Amino acid sequence: MSADQAGGELLVSVGGTTIVATDVVLAHSQFLHAVQVEAVNWRTRARRIGQLDLRAPLPVPEPLPDLLHAEWLLDQFQHRCGELADHLVKAAENYGHAEIVAQRIALIYGADLAHNLGQFLRSALMFSPLAMVSVAVPGLGLLGVISGSKSGSVGGVAIDQRLLTNPTVVSLVRVAVSSVDDVKAGLMGTPRIVGRVLGDEGLGVIGVSNTALGVLTTARATGRFREAPVKVVQVGAPRRVTAPSGVADLAAAIPNAAVGQPQVRIERYGPAGKPSWVVYIGGTVDWNTVASSEPWDLTANVTAIAGQNAGSFAAVVAAMSFAGIASDDPVILSGCSQGGLVATQVAAVGTFNVQAVATFGAPESSVPVPPGVAILTVEHTDDVVPATGGDSRVESDDRLTVRREAFAMVRPPTNEALPAHNLDRYQETAQLIDASPEKSLQNFQDTVTGIVGNGAGEAVLWRGIRLPAGPAPK
Repeated sequence: MSADQAGGELLVSVGGTTIVATDVVLAHSQFLHAVQVEAVNWRTRARRIGQLDLRAPLPVPEPLPDLLHAEWLLDQFQHRCGELADHLVKAAENYGHAEIVAQRIALIYGADLAHNLGQFLRSALMFSPLAMVSVAVPGLGLLGVISGSKSGSVGGVAIDQRLLTNPTVVSLVRVAVSSVDDVKAGLMGTPRIVGRVLGDEGLGVIGVSNTALGVLTTARATGRFREAPVKVVQVGAPRRVTAPSGVADLAAAIPNAAVGQPQVRIERYGPAGKPSWVVYIGGTVDWNTVASSEPWDLTANVTAIAGQNAGSFAAVVAAMSFAGIASDDPVILSGCSQGGLVATQVAAVGTFNVQAVATFGAPESSVPVPPGVAILTVEHTDDVVPATGGDSRVESDDRLTVRREAFAMVRPPTNEALPAHNLDRYQETAQLIDASPEKSLQNFQDTVTGIVGNGAGEAVLWRGIRLPAGPAPK
């Protein structure tokens, strides 16, 4: 069974609020418009034929009435095709608006319930302020362990794989993560109106990032989630590569997450005086809560979500600098999982001239999208990892988002805890994106090829290493 048969169809969201539609619907709309153009051409031909002098010496039927009738039918046909195509697009727009409203309602009600839960715990358990803050830790901590589990168990407790690949559960996880700060607010006795105005359902001033920061503050006192400086080293010699021509190529070149292996790949294209670059960033390798020499770990995940200087982020920036990327060189970033989160953050800080970003299965929805940067976010609706980043503020979100259920038609493999998060699955979805007729997806591909061209380039692998941390603060 092929990838498009095994999984669901693509769901394309342009600008977060303008249109949400399957690529199949848009393909039908484009087909109808193409048929409409052909009908107009045939109607024009029929009109021109009718204007010719077709009088014959033999007694044959007069062709003009039939030509006029054909012209009328073609005119009606082209109008119907155009109307039907417009109705398909309108239906897609209405679907998009309905989805946005549903997301907003789920976010608001989830936050209200979470705040009430916090108030109940405050009155029932009488937590101290420190304990109140600590309650937020299991929320992100458990989700992080679940999303990183390779054995299908958390803390020795077996987790049904079907639960972690259920789109409904994934949606609930997204709302739950976004609501952790509301539980803390209820515990602290903060009025609900504060969350509605400043939280994820409001201005977005407080939310997932603040919760993750509380996790770091509490956990680092126990020696967990402690960041340290990193260094980067080049792995192997440069090798010749061809420029990416689409989303599939951007996904295929992302380094696989593996212990002791390179996490970053940097490709250089164009002439020496005017180069362009593509930076590929791998996903999480180590899921232990105690930081190790591997910067792509759970510590970096939580630190990055908190908006702090994660080891993986520092390693990517250092590798880009050592590779020779100047501040005005055009750059494309591509990352999977934690790599996608880091890619979006590199684009957000503005140190480099990032012009396009592609992320796959990344918890990066809370990172503000820089204006002028083409950003493609690819998520599987049965992948719980992107949901651990919470819910972005959809009103101001101008990402181009593609969603797909990886296992819509087949059962997921039983030997993987998170099969929908597998990079191979996202590479399959990337191939479908390249084959899609949806205009915004084609425009993103054109952006990629416009930056790097279609010539040969040079690729170099880099590995980040976290240095030993200093003594724990007293």
